[in-house]
Amino acid sequence: MSNEQTALSEREMEILRLVATGATNQEIARTLTISVNTVKVHLRNIYEKLNVMSRTEATMVAVCQGWVQVPGQEGPAKAEEETPAAPALPTLPVPERWPRISAIKRASLAVALLVALAILLFPSLISSSSNGSGNGNSMEQPFSVNPSRPFTTRWHALAQMPTSRAHLAVAAWGERIYAIGGVGNEGVLGKVEAYDPKADAWTSRRSKPTPVGFVSAGAIEDRIYVAGGVGTDGQVERVLEVYDPAGDTWEQRSPLPEGVASYGVAVLGGELYLLGGWNGRDYVASVYRYNPETDRWETLPPIDRPRGFLGAAAVGDRIYLVGGYDGVVEFDTCDTYDPATGDVVHRSPMAQQRGDLAVIVVREYLYAMGGSMTGYLAFNERYDPRNDTWSRIETPIAGQWRGLGLAFSTPYIYAIGGWNGANLSVNEAYQPLFVVVPVQP
Repeated sequence: MSNEQTALSEREMEILRLVATGATNQEIARTLTISVNTVKVHLRNIYEKLNVMSRTEATMVAVCQGWVQVPGQEGPAKAEEETPAAPALPTLPVPERWPRISAIKRASLAVALLVALAILLFPSLISSSSNGSGNGNSMEQPFSVNPSRPFTTRWHALAQMPTSRAHLAVAAWGERIYAIGGVGNEGVLGKVEAYDPKADAWTSRRSKPTPVGFVSAGAIEDRIYVAGGVGTDGQVERVLEVYDPAGDTWEQRSPLPEGVASYGVAVLGGELYLLGGWNGRDYVASVYRYNPETDRWETLPPIDRPRGFLGAAAVGDRIYLVGGYDGVVEFDTCDTYDPATGDVVHRSPMAQQRGDLAVIVVREYLYAMGGSMTGYLAFNERYDPRNDTWSRIETPIAGQWRGLGLAFSTPYIYAIGGWNGANLSVNEAYQPLFVVVPVQP
């Protein structure tokens, strides 16, 4: 994207550079001796020309294109040199072994935080059309998390998880959301913590017998299934352990045919699917299906390529595979896998490459949150299977947000934990867009 392609005027470039410093509309107006309303008009034009929806995204485009230099940045060549190499799955996933964020990315994150602060202090800066999907959702109405704390975006920070951790399993059951295992500051964990959205509070539950990280969970009827993962000794596990939230008990079921971690997980037809991942030696394309009634695993035809750190979710009779990482590159891909035939069909790709992301389905829309192992996270994305189109949505954490977990409990998507240079305890609620149909008296 060049300056000519975006056709930003000289005045718009001036405003964009000031936005990148974290300046508010009032500060920009004073600096350029123009009115605040004129600044707002220019910002709308900038967003439209850059195809972005927020000041954060506009800033990231400006930084990536070299129109704006942040402190510590010495030009595109320097930025490329300082970008960390794509990390392989560590033998023992302790945070100290993960790549550090470069000075450029730390500075860029600081810019993004300043912009976010400006948005928080001046909610009028938020466009009333933050979704930008163009899918006819003009009737959609926002919910309110708490009338005394109106939000300026569709994200809202709630009570933080007691234990900071990433690469954990997260699942919703009943009126609770469960955070299981993962990698914390002290290493691989077996801790289980339950979140009550109504009380906005966490409680400790019975720990998983086998501590594991780099796992995901699937809820089937009244149980939560957690398979494989990396154990405390750094080895990839075959174990399948099943949690009963009502009784707060664990039981062990038939082990996996092969140990696997960092896989995509989906639930379809009352069965658990594990797709791709890391087997302790290589990234794999394997697909395993588990039937809870027979307590048996079945090996299905593989997916199209070996990859781990991918997102997976079922829509209809297909499983969507989103993003991922193969040890060399991250993917922006979106594919469907047919368990009946093993066929993989390529769909429209995401706007950016995402490895180590999380994916969830809400009312047949796919939400891809976090990721970006080697790039810069400036937004999340939503996919409409009916139109095969992706649209951008905001992210509460910029730069990197890896190894988070997602769960849906009406009416919110909860994004929990993750890693962005340190293990996180965040609990962020995202408000999807729903069409509100009036109830007839």
